[in-house]
Amino acid sequence: MSVSEIHALIQLLDDPDEGVYRHVRNELLSKGTSILPAVLEHRAEKPKCSIHESRLDEIVDDLHGDFVKKGLKEWFEAGAQNIFEGAIWVHKATYPLLNIEEVKEQYEKLKREVWLELNEELTALEQVRILNHILFNIESFSNSRSGHPDPQDALIGDVMKLKKGNPLGLGTLYLSLARDLNLPIHGVNLPNHFILCYCDEHHIHNGTELTKDNQLPGGILFYINPFSEGTVIHPNDVSEFLSHLDLPVDERHCGPCAPIDIIRRLIGNVAYALERNGEISQAEKMRSLLLFVESDSKQNVEPAGDTDEEFEL
Repeated sequence: MSVSEIHALIQLLDDPDEGVYRHVRNELLSKGTSILPAVLEHRAEKPKCSIHESRLDEIVDDLHGDFVKKGLKEWFEAGAQNIFEGAIWVHKATYPLLNIEEVKEQYEKLKREVWLELNEELTALEQVRILNHILFNIESFSNSRSGHPDPQDALIGDVMKLKKGNPLGLGTLYLSLARDLNLPIHGVNLPNHFILCYCDEHHIHNGTELTKDNQLPGGILFYINPFSEGTVIHPNDVSEFLSHLDLPVDERHCGPCAPIDIIRRLIGNVAYALERNGEISQAEKMRSLLLFVESDSKQNVEPAGDTDEEFEL
């Protein structure tokens, strides 16, 4: 279907005959997500009337929802390991006009800055110091301490654009860079505050030490808090934090988590922020996306907790 044919159909959306509207709607939806750019272009123009605008929004929501789910499904099928790709689709879900290629270009530039400073002779702490220096000194990323949840603080494109974020937003960016540069850094689903851990990969993969009850998982050299400019945290401090919450010190709470867990947590965080900002409809769409991720994910992992109610403090 040509662009002119799409626009011709869209012009009929304000027809008072409900039968005509249903026919036009079904015809547009049957063309799939390939027509989404043309529909979004039309929506960006001055609306003809409230009915036309409302019906067009419904079609955009359906097409865009399918587009995002298709992208996430491909991410699952590719192994669901690339944190940045998963985070991009979460951002796209909240903002249909997001230019994915533009965000990727910005990310690649940032990644190259870090890569130029790394070499194989560096120790684990030296690698982390370089990441911290580029992000927080050279690029001036900072934490968002407004006290009020804002979806922009978690969405990776906005975090890079505004150079600030909450623990999950900064943590996702930091983790994406680290993993793409082959640093053995992983996400940690610490309750109420997302952090990272630097691991001895050989130790973890070969299981040379089994984790006993109420002991820190083996293989973790230290933790990293991107929300505090990449501060290095001793494992004992994490253990003490969990004890104050009356939670067990185990793999679930302070061990490396799978990328899909982070994407779950990210979707829940954004949904919570949208709801707190009065964007109830958008929040419900994100919760619907979370259900899709839960059902379609091929990763056999436990849910990451109360992701739909969590705000990163």
